Amino acid sequence: MKIISLVSLYCFLAAGSLFAAQKEAYHLNGTYLEGCSCKAVCSCDMISIHRGCEGVGVLDITSGDFKGVDLSGGKIAIGMAPMGWVHAYVDGKTPAQREALSAFAKKAFAAFGKVEATENAAISISGKNGRYSVSVNGGKTMRLQTRPVLGGDKRTAITHNNVPNPMVPSYSQGKTVSGSFNGGGHSFQLKDSNSFFNDHVMSKGSI
Repeated sequence: MKIISLVSLYCFLAAGSLFAAQKEAYHLNGTYLEGCSCKAVCSCDMISIHRGCEGVGVLDITSGDFKGVDLSGGKIAIGMAPMGWVHAYVDGKTPAQREALSAFAKKAFAAFGKVEATENAAISISGKNGRYSVSVNGGKTMRLQTRPVLGGDKRTAITHNNVPNPMVPSYSQGKTVSGSFNGGGHSFQLKDSNSFFNDHVMSKGSI
């Protein structure tokens, strides 16, 4: 894929070196949603990042902070081709919040590939329990429609637990009904493919 790979994000959050920039504390609560071109469960999240996947994602933050800035109500959206490029968008209430969201996005998603740019945008997300509708700039830049993939009880979505990612250690299985991305010189369509979601993200750590 990819909207976060969860394994790839883990590699970035958890790994470090002597010469890496100093990490900064963060915490956030909210909803994370992604969709990608993989027809089955995306191996970027289960095993390792791979070329050939394209995806989009959104992080809707209900509460949290980074670099001493309150992130409550902020949103981050991304389009990406893992091992290639990442283009990020932020929607914040103030210039300071947008700057902090941009700084977080650059660090959190760098493991997917070069973060080419972060831009201010209008990001909208609605729905619950795996049935979501997302748009960036009214759908001109990005859109995503998803539904849950139900488990054996036929009521709740299949879940994946113990994912090696400190930010999203578990998520539910969804399906991308349709989606698209058009930004930063990149363009692709999504239909009847993989999706993951977690509408109860509670995470804190250093990045």
